[in-house]
Amino acid sequence: MNTIWLILSGAYVGQELSAEFGQLPPAFLPVGNQRLYELQLARISGGAVYLTLPEDFQLSPTDASRLQDLGVSILGTPAGLTLGQAVMWALNYIGSGQIPVHILHGDTMVEGVAFDRTDVIAAADTSDGYSWAEIDLIDARVVSLTTVEGGSARGQRRPVACGYFAFAKSMSLLRCLTRAGGDFVGGLNRYCDEHEVGMEPVMAWLDFGHVQTFFRSRRDITTTRAFNSLRIDSCVARKWSQDGAKMQAEALWLAGVPSSILPYCVRLIDSGEDADGTCFYETEYEYIPTVAELFVYGLNPRPTWSAIMASCEEFLQICAAVAGPSSGAKSLKALTEIKTASRLTRFARASGFDIHAETRLGGRPLPSLASIADRLADILAASPANTGSVMHGDLCFSNILFNARTRRIRVIDPRGYVEAGVPTIFGDARYDLAKLAHSIVGRYDQIVAGRYVSDRRGHQFEITFEALPHGDWLSDLLGDIVIHGTRGDSLDITAIMIGLFLSMLPLHDDRPDRQNAFIANALRLYADMEEAAG
Repeated sequence: MNTIWLILSGAYVGQELSAEFGQLPPAFLPVGNQRLYELQLARISGGAVYLTLPEDFQLSPTDASRLQDLGVSILGTPAGLTLGQAVMWALNYIGSGQIPVHILHGDTMVEGVAFDRTDVIAAADTSDGYSWAEIDLIDARVVSLTTVEGGSARGQRRPVACGYFAFAKSMSLLRCLTRAGGDFVGGLNRYCDEHEVGMEPVMAWLDFGHVQTFFRSRRDITTTRAFNSLRIDSCVARKWSQDGAKMQAEALWLAGVPSSILPYCVRLIDSGEDADGTCFYETEYEYIPTVAELFVYGLNPRPTWSAIMASCEEFLQICAAVAGPSSGAKSLKALTEIKTASRLTRFARASGFDIHAETRLGGRPLPSLASIADRLADILAASPANTGSVMHGDLCFSNILFNARTRRIRVIDPRGYVEAGVPTIFGDARYDLAKLAHSIVGRYDQIVAGRYVSDRRGHQFEITFEALPHGDWLSDLLGDIVIHGTRGDSLDITAIMIGLFLSMLPLHDDRPDRQNAFIANALRLYADMEEAAG
């Protein structure tokens, strides 16, 4: 062991962030469809890595496996320790001797730092009114750090320590912290007295430790799909694509829904076509999480989820109250039976997968994908036609934001069409209910996040998902939603949901592993449906 990396995440996030995501250690906050620790570890290399976590935190098997694969050792930290005491406890526990130690706060990412240097303190400028440790320099040497509440109180803005520190001698640091009585800044000042410590300006500092700085930092890390692009600044999210009809349909939906629906939608600012022919639209950027982030990574309590589902139901009821020009039967058939058959054929041609061959899930014999699609079409054909109404068309959790302060959802990325090239705000409300089921029962967002284990051998599949504390009773809340007389857990909603996984297969041809997971999951859901039907 030549050097140590110590990521400090041994206390839970503060009250504001806990209200957003539940009681999580900072390194476990969701950022860019993964946990913060995954981003942190991707930027460091060399040495033994230790991550402190609260000793009472229940580490999921998925996270335990990922951390083990990344070579990280977990240190369960006793409650009530100060930052300095936590460092002392960790260094004593590790017993590494007099070697370099790199310390990174669990709520921090830094860019543009030379991680091979030691005896440096990373520094950045800030205008936020939080408590920071400002850095005092004499001839480029750090002589002391001073904790200042609410910004500089000394007449001028100074660089602040931004959460990354590298010390050449870990035992010397431990001795200084001990002499300072476990005070982190006091111990650093003692170390700076004894050693020549420099300041390392960072290219970028992403601070996830406060609710305001979290959402600003999260804004800079986005995930997009291959068929569109997204750019976010402080006020606006700009989405563009060569698929001009799709961009136009989404923008027209946001501009065309009745005023009663607008409080549940992001605000459209502009739309049009760039000089190169690329179509775009812009919406106001919302500093709130997606429901997918909460579902996959959060530990929100039941009252929060009850509020989310209640707001989803309010949105669906308001949409359903705006009748369309015709029955929803035609649009539902286009989005289910016709689209699924076309997409399956496209997938078979591109991948060579025989959609007419029988399948197996965990040893259980099941029909072919084509036969399953036919069975789903029969179920929907036998269901009564629904009244046409306003339809979002892509109401999965990743397209729903939740404002914990207003207790209201905001939707993004509507479909905006049923027939390609023909924009419309109308469709069948059952499709939106199925999209919700797609995330809750279908675990779509867990697949996209890679929080599952799947295996395929020919036409034999297996899949298991990370257990979620809210998984079972959230399905019950879905079943309590009734739109146009249809429950969220009804047979026709289940049939639509299963078809969604089949129809998405060709859209993910860049990820064969994900395609296999979609097939395995469709088989799981189909088997459950048939078993429930008796």
